[in-house]
Amino acid sequence: MYNIIKYMSMYPALNKVRIITTTLFVIAAASFACAEGATSNVKATKSPVASIADDFTSQNPKEMTELQMTARQYRAQGLALQNAGDLDSAMNLYQKAIQYDPFYAVVYNDLGVVYEAKGFNDRAKECYLRSIQIDPNYLSAYSNLAIFYEGQRDLQSAANYWERRAKLGNPEDPWTKKAALRLNDIRLVMSDKPFEEAKEQEVIGLMSSVSKDKTVNRRDNKALANTYYKKAKLYYKKGDEETALKLAIDASQLDPANREIEAFVTKLQRRVLSK
Repeated sequence: MYNIIKYMSMYPALNKVRIITTTLFVIAAASFACAEGATSNVKATKSPVASIADDFTSQNPKEMTELQMTARQYRAQGLALQNAGDLDSAMNLYQKAIQYDPFYAVVYNDLGVVYEAKGFNDRAKECYLRSIQIDPNYLSAYSNLAIFYEGQRDLQSAANYWERRAKLGNPEDPWTKKAALRLNDIRLVMSDKPFEEAKEQEVIGLMSSVSKDKTVNRRDNKALANTYYKKAKLYYKKGDEETALKLAIDASQLDPANREIEAFVTKLQRRVLSK
């Protein structure tokens, strides 16, 4: 809560609505982070790291050099110690892995998580950025950078990385969906009128729903208009032109674009008026 108050004091010009929204956003961020279920227990806010099996199978071992294989072994040992809570030992092993394979994107991300947990924020950021620089498609680093910048209250940078994570990820991936939701939350908080924009999104959603309903109703109206039209023709054949006209007018109102019904109404009106 101290961080929230400190953040508010930095922006005295914010109106009450903006402050309340920002507070809710920070609370939501905490819930979002705790719900992610990272495989590492070092820090629950970080995205899941690559598993040992994934790490070894992502590249054909036959295509790896001996140094690269050694780097992966150090990384596997480091991850086990990281999950056990031994950050210092994990950090040392990750650093060794990088010495053997300086282009190992996964381990830079792992090292960034450890650095951030130990409070070495500048080093953590450098590692996340290096991971992306080596492999622009390594998605976990984008999530970790976004969460890192949220912690620094740099919402614009956080939004940038959530956006990139959302665009690069598989639409069916839960983290891709979370990134899109988080991006939307940040944009609302950064807006001058967050509540108004949230309401506008609700209205847009409602309008879309109403539009679908109208489409269904138009189909129903056309079917009902056709029923009235058939009945009107039956009454016309029986000689009851006034009842036929009433039914035809009802049909025309239900389906005003139907030229056949419109022509039939005009015909009946002329016959009724000519009597």
